[in-house]
Amino acid sequence: MDWTIQKMCTDMHDYELSAEREKRTMHCEQNHESWKWSVAYHGSIIASGSAKDMETAQSLAIANVPIGN
Repeated sequence: MDWTIQKMCTDMHDYELSAEREKRTMHCEQNHESWKWSVAYHGSIIASGSAKDMETAQSLAIANVPIGN
């Protein structure tokens, strides 16, 4: 199994947002690609999830930043 990881990060106020691409390939099977997203506050993950594409992962990360920040 081969993994390819690509990660993008940005800051929004005191929060760190990231989206990480994971592509998994197994012999004789279809490729599987997903994007994991997370929101961290001073190094602690406060929200995370997975999406099928980069744009959705970025939108979900932004949407999960606490209100008022």
